[in-house]
Amino acid sequence: MAPNGSQDTYAATPGALCDSAEFAQDMSVGRHVADGFKLAGYPAAADLLEHFLQGKGTEVDYRAGSSISQQVLASSVFQALNKQVQGLIVGQLKAGRAHVRLSAAQLPTVAFESTASDLYWGFRGTQGLTVTGSGVREKGRYVGTLSYVIRDSYGFPADDTLDGFGPPMRYLQTACGAPQHAGGAHWFPDTITVTVPLSQPI
Repeated sequence: MAPNGSQDTYAATPGALCDSAEFAQDMSVGRHVADGFKLAGYPAAADLLEHFLQGKGTEVDYRAGSSISQQVLASSVFQALNKQVQGLIVGQLKAGRAHVRLSAAQLPTVAFESTASDLYWGFRGTQGLTVTGSGVREKGRYVGTLSYVIRDSYGFPADDTLDGFGPPMRYLQTACGAPQHAGGAHWFPDTITVTVPLSQPI
């Protein structure tokens, strides 16, 4: 995954110190926000924020068929992307290619911009996309299955305000970030896998 501001776990300025009082206050803010996400019906956002606060830095993956994967599948953003990708794939198949490869430039990153969704509060802009699949010709159509893996980097860039709780989370990540500070927060990679049918006329 390409480096980006979400992954900055070091002190924002050389020699920056983690103030214990601010650390405790900001951790309390983070836990309060996570509880708020649960009450609002955004379980993925709550889980991801809690994982961030735990500071383990381990990857979190949401499988195809999970609740958040189903939300991606239903989103207009993904539906437009899927239509675009299937068009590119079929274009190569019609050109006679048995093995289709799409360049990184042909696979745009996904951004979930509706603030009234678990996808926004848990993911918002994402950092990468891979597509794999297989298919056959059947009764005048290309049919098969495509698997999309949306890749993200959960963390808090400098300009991520997020309704006011972004700056304290950024402080936890940079000035008090793990593993430099015991109990500190840490960015981590996460993915959502979405599986869809391929069905296009030959």
